[in-house]
Amino acid sequence: MTILIHIRPFELDDSRTILEMEEEIFHEPNPVLYSVIENYPTEGFLVAEYDGVVCGYLVGALIMDEARVLLLAVKEGYRKKKVGTSLMEYYIDTVRSRANLIRLEVRVNNLGAQTFYFKLGFKFLGVVSKYYRNGDNAYIMLKPLDQLTLFL
Repeated sequence: MTILIHIRPFELDDSRTILEMEEEIFHEPNPVLYSVIENYPTEGFLVAEYDGVVCGYLVGALIMDEARVLLLAVKEGYRKKKVGTSLMEYYIDTVRSRANLIRLEVRVNNLGAQTFYFKLGFKFLGVVSKYYRNGDNAYIMLKPLDQLTLFL
């Protein structure tokens, strides 16, 4: 039996599921996510379904020639099943022709996420002190796209 991961744009009907997932994973409401849902973007908000179950999402933005991954979440029981990779690859494919690089921030204590992004070709750029609301620091990670070479 083949399980299909389906990546699609966010729909308003996904709101409750996404907000519940955010609370379950991060244990605190994220004002960025509420704002994105309220504004209902036409692109950059992706949802992953695994065998028909909504199990992940990605919120991205394109700012001039820089693509940003603002939020990425995958439910606990669906990790290590290529859901996060599928979301990232889909997003990268959608911005590749319009961006020189992709940027994201990741908690300095989240080694699993750092390893995940490193395997996707992201490199460490620096640290932002007290980036998160609870005071945690973040690493800035970048992935150059076809038109750009980083000397890090």
